[in-house]
Amino acid sequence: MSEFPPPPPTNLTPPPGYVAYGGAGAAGGYFRRTAGLAKWLVALMAIGLAVQAALVLVQLTLQDSARDFIDDSLSSAQWDDKLVVFGVIGILAAIAGIAQIVILIIWVFRLAKNHQVLNRQPQSFSPGATIAVNILGGCTLGILNYFMYRELWKASDPETPPGDPSWKQRVVTPLITAYLVLSLAGIAAGLAGGIRQFGGVRTSNSAEDLAEDLADQLGVISLSGVLGVAAAVVMIMFVRQLSARHTKTTGEAA
Repeated sequence: MSEFPPPPPTNLTPPPGYVAYGGAGAAGGYFRRTAGLAKWLVALMAIGLAVQAALVLVQLTLQDSARDFIDDSLSSAQWDDKLVVFGVIGILAAIAGIAQIVILIIWVFRLAKNHQVLNRQPQSFSPGATIAVNILGGCTLGILNYFMYRELWKASDPETPPGDPSWKQRVVTPLITAYLVLSLAGIAAGLAGGIRQFGGVRTSNSAEDLAEDLADQLGVISLSGVLGVAAAVVMIMFVRQLSARHTKTTGEAA
């Protein structure tokens, strides 16, 4: 008589709060994919970081030429030729920045949507509100974005079961505060020096203004640029960690 293995136990159940990816959550609906968008976002941020660092280095090489231009020992045509590389890098920075904000808006929108599926209530930032914050948050110096990122981090906690209101009390990573501080410090450095650019974006198209900034305020420009680079590094770390945390909560394969 052949022997058969015993049947599996009938009382196997998933751990508390477990929601299979693609399945309905506590509040109904289905999870949106976010891992691929996060990877694209990190890649675009890395490109933006490299471009921003390149801008700082290029500006360091232009100080002597800027002084020569102000002293009339360098013609306008020669000065314009010196600015070609600076202009090209600035255009690349703008393109990377636009692509980055588009992907960021979609990614954050899907995070907030998934949090609704997890029944993370009450939400201070609805999916629609995250779009407005990402577009207009710069008007608040990133402070609104700071509070939005805090909520997204808490709501993505994999240890909090769906529908559990205690998600609001979860500890937040210090990376969010570090990013805000570095960003504000970079802006403050630029404002204190009276420079007419920040992060490679000019607020004046005058060649004379740019020459004066590079000749007299290169130290402040460099400091602002370095702080911007540091903020970008912290943001990349935050996006990677938030993505890993969120996909673990939703069960999405990274």
